[in-house]
Amino acid sequence: MGRDEIIERLRTKTGNEMRLAEKIATIDHGRPSVFLAKLNHVLLAICLIQSSLAVWATYYHVVPLDESFGWLGIAVIVLLTVLYFIGLAKLSFKGYASFVLFCVMATAHYVYFFSFVPVISIVGVLLAVSGGALSYTMKVRLFPHMGFMGARKDEAGEYIFE
Repeated sequence: MGRDEIIERLRTKTGNEMRLAEKIATIDHGRPSVFLAKLNHVLLAICLIQSSLAVWATYYHVVPLDESFGWLGIAVIVLLTVLYFIGLAKLSFKGYASFVLFCVMATAHYVYFFSFVPVISIVGVLLAVSGGALSYTMKVRLFPHMGFMGARKDEAGEYIFE
């Protein structure tokens, strides 16, 4: 089956140009290279280290002030870490995209608390920025066509992405 037949079949299943472009962009391209697999392992380690730092900081700085709120925060951190870890381990587009957003939020959080706990904030910012940059790099390398808004035929009858 050729490229045009595959795109035509996907077009009939989606019925929308934007969904067609998203479906084509997020197609699983098989196994990543050894280099990308190693980078993904580093990203998984950063995710776990970042989570461990957040749990430790919450335990020592929030639990003494408000125990129930602190333990709830630790439970949320653990739950989010499990979900992000699964998304990153599965090499999914949504896993990488959501982890990038999480790293942006974590960076803002650590910058806000810099005056209270400067050492933890500096380490947290470094982990969040490196995790976000690495996650974005992996997302762009594994899904290079993401960002196209449509697929249409040109004058020659070939499909183009725009």
